[in-house]
Amino acid sequence: MTAHPTTWAIERTSTTAAVVLAAVCIAWVAVALIHPTSLTDDETPMWMVVHIAQLVFAPIIALGIIALLKGVEGPAATVARGAAVVWAAWFSAYDSVAGIATGILIGGDARAAGEYLYAHELIIGLGWVAPTMWMLVVIPAGLALLAYRPKVTCYALFVSALISTHAGPPGAVGFAALAVAMWTGLTMGDHSEPGRPR
Repeated sequence: MTAHPTTWAIERTSTTAAVVLAAVCIAWVAVALIHPTSLTDDETPMWMVVHIAQLVFAPIIALGIIALLKGVEGPAATVARGAAVVWAAWFSAYDSVAGIATGILIGGDARAAGEYLYAHELIIGLGWVAPTMWMLVVIPAGLALLAYRPKVTCYALFVSALISTHAGPPGAVGFAALAVAMWTGLTMGDHSEPGRPR
């Protein structure tokens, strides 16, 4: 029996989105692993590459979370959607200052200003907002999806909480788990009947 054209189009769109989102997550795995841990002159170019890449990736990931929650209603899903938007906006703004701006200053003739900005107590304090918001994204999203998507999607979302560490092996594991969540949630989830338990 031939699939209905609309169903085929939805499945194709979901698969394309899954490929793009999983690819972005895997790219962020690499970025997390090469993220410099200091602001030396030798590491400044890599520092800039990493933070510009993150600036591009963050809104795409937020859209992916919203795509995973398509057709899912309830308080947890609402919290996750709202938190995804706030997380992407905050992460991008913070990354622009703590990442890109400090990199520019340290890579030029204003190293002292860059180091001052990077170590400023306000910047350090604001740095805790995005990790907290990410928890408010993935935990409610995982709970909301338990009856809608494959269980592996939900468990992978919970593991992606490690993204809150931002960089290094824990962050890389978090982004790898998010890739699994994006792929399974968009290719194996039943978007036509979101209320049907998986």
